[in-house]
Amino acid sequence: MKLLSKILIILSIMANACASPEAQTMDSAASGNESESKNALVIQADFGGLAMSGVAYTVSKDLDFFSLPQLIPLYDIRAASNGLAYNSATWPSGTVFVSVVDPGVGTARKSVVLKTKNGQYFVSPDNGSLSGPAEKYGIEAVREIDETVNRREGTEWSHTFHGRDVYTYTGARLAAGVISYEEVGPLLEAKVILLEEPVATLENDVLKGVVTGGIGRLGNVELSIDRHLFSQINASYGDIFSITYKKNGKVIWQGSIPYTKSFGDVAVGEPLLFVNSGGYMSTAINQGHFASTYGVEVGNDWTVELKKE
Repeated sequence: MKLLSKILIILSIMANACASPEAQTMDSAASGNESESKNALVIQADFGGLAMSGVAYTVSKDLDFFSLPQLIPLYDIRAASNGLAYNSATWPSGTVFVSVVDPGVGTARKSVVLKTKNGQYFVSPDNGSLSGPAEKYGIEAVREIDETVNRREGTEWSHTFHGRDVYTYTGARLAAGVISYEEVGPLLEAKVILLEEPVATLENDVLKGVVTGGIGRLGNVELSIDRHLFSQINASYGDIFSITYKKNGKVIWQGSIPYTKSFGDVAVGEPLLFVNSGGYMSTAINQGHFASTYGVEVGNDWTVELKKE
């Protein structure tokens, strides 16, 4: 039996060695094509996106697609930009992201696919939503979507749901390998509309910034003050901070809350100041909703001041 096993092994090795180079090449190519076609599609929107998921599934039943939780406030382009920059950090090269936060839908704003220098693709209106990934990864190329070929058939009359009819359709085709990036549409100048950088300063031991995000389902309020600027005041966990939120200069909420490592460092229902997973200072309520509890919203007209007591 041992002799028979050895003979079978030798014959197997000889068969592989004699296999034609063409067959070996075809096997390698097939393997390579399979890996290249396995690019995920990730969808974010400021509304429920079930119809968009249906479009993706119709393009390819084998496509891996994911819809991000609906955490972006309606029409909040900066939140869309931040969301793309934050969420794309854990996805591999080749991933296609569709972002539909489009208050100007149907107007002259361009519909584009940004390819970043890390090899990811971002399908979106060019309205500032692409600021985050463009600045984080750098711009490799920008193409305008050619709607004569990259638009869901029979929707030419529709001008108010490009997320369904153009962006998800194009993104799904790109992720599934139905089209190449070159087939998206004409090449544009390698730039996108960038949002103005939010203000953050430290003067006389007072940190000043604006409200840049959060607010959604969790209610955590993200500030434009990043962890590097915050570190300059040499705060320790447990330090108490006086925090003032203003809208157009009018005080909306003022209080004293501790700087902590995480939510569980305060009692349930109590507020805290912490560094969020994106590296920015945020305020929250442990198992509560800071934004709605204290009436805080997003925007450059919403300012914040932090001072260690």
